[in-house]
Amino acid sequence: MASVVVQRGHVQPLWAGHPWVYAQAIERIEGSPAPGDVVDVFDPEGHFLGRGFYSPNSAIPVRIATRDPNDPLDMASMRRKIEEAIRLRQRVGLPSPETTGYRLVHAEGDGLPGLIVDVFGKVAVVQCLIEAMVKRREEIMALLMRLLEVQSIAEVREEGDTAKLHLLRGQELRGISFLERGLCFEIDPGWVQKTGFYFDQRENRARVESLAHGARVLDLFTYVGAFGIAAARGGAAQVRSIDRSAVAAFLAARNAHLNGFASRMSVEKADVKRVLEELQSRKERYDLVVVDPPKLASTIRHLEKAKVAYRRLNRQCIQVTATGGILVTCSCSAAMGLEEFLRTLSFAACDAHARLSLFAIGWQSPDHPTPPAFPEGRYLKCAFFRVLR
Repeated sequence: MASVVVQRGHVQPLWAGHPWVYAQAIERIEGSPAPGDVVDVFDPEGHFLGRGFYSPNSAIPVRIATRDPNDPLDMASMRRKIEEAIRLRQRVGLPSPETTGYRLVHAEGDGLPGLIVDVFGKVAVVQCLIEAMVKRREEIMALLMRLLEVQSIAEVREEGDTAKLHLLRGQELRGISFLERGLCFEIDPGWVQKTGFYFDQRENRARVESLAHGARVLDLFTYVGAFGIAAARGGAAQVRSIDRSAVAAFLAARNAHLNGFASRMSVEKADVKRVLEELQSRKERYDLVVVDPPKLASTIRHLEKAKVAYRRLNRQCIQVTATGGILVTCSCSAAMGLEEFLRTLSFAACDAHARLSLFAIGWQSPDHPTPPAFPEGRYLKCAFFRVLR
């Protein structure tokens, strides 16, 4: 087996449990590993740090999958890791009669870097994000068909800002339906974002539902309508949901209808910035504003530009939130930590001549585990504020 030796000064994060070996941290490579091969990782003194998958053309050439020198990372090992992932989901109540959509495998959090598996009722959707998982795709599909009670397995294939689901195993994909907390959702295999649904926001949607009674709600970047539908079930007087995608708006409207909320939830295809400008010009205010934008900082290099965008967007959202109302604002940018996010929101409040009172912070749901020494894995931040003037 080939080996990767890490430079001095780069050992401690790996020793503490960080799973990524960055290119600049590598002192030398012993042997000739091919893309997707298993390699051992050592410190300069020869101490074993872990074993992982090799991606020579990546800024992260090694993703560590085990700290056990006796774990060969073969298919039997992968089966054990998937079985452990299933047991963890069962411990946190997934699936259940009320929730049949959830994340089964969350890459590094389940010791399977580069592999994402989401379950939508009887359909499993897979993303193979590194060469090692692409090389093992067929074996992974066979494992999932044996271990899960699913009828179909599909793979996500990126196409610009969205993606399509391509059938790999099982029955033909038509509409994909599933439950979240008793609410029914459908997604279109021919047009999705990521794997098709943002299961990481499940607990945050539940909190929004608890805050929505009697409120006029503005739901921005709605995608397939999950936050807006949660607010409607929570007793919102009116929900206005916005997305720039015509397909997303159509799916959100259909999901609102499926759950019986079409009369209280309107869905529009529109640009969020333009809508916020129009609301501000009319001095229109909402009791509860939910803003869940796409990732604005894909890497640390994009952080400064992203901070400007988050500040501007949240200033506009604060301006259209009624005094005493609630702003729920999210960031899925791993490059922006929580403190940086809260500082940016404080600046946005100053720009809007308002004050924010933070009363809750939400993270990704428990089917998205992460190693404690891996802050990049804790990407989702959802802040709940009362807006004061």
